Amino acid sequence: MRTSLLERSDARKSASMTPEALGRLVDPAFYGDLLISHRRMERLVYPEHRLRGLRDLDTGEVFLIEERRLFDARR
Repeated sequence: MRTSLLERSDARKSASMTPEALGRLVDPAFYGDLLISHRRMERLVYPEHRLRGLRDLDTGEVFLIEERRLFDARR
């Protein structure tokens, strides 16, 4: 998977931050709704916290989900 420069720079500066400081934790159903919404979103990856996320490009809101919850929800 390719990551953007923004994703890589976010990952570096987020190493010392707590997950709560990075954005709002959401459940798999809400995250799925965001993925198929008409909102302009940018994908985020925080490997050191094992988080995946979406940033709303219009509001700046960040929605996060733990990787294990995201992938467990697909089964």
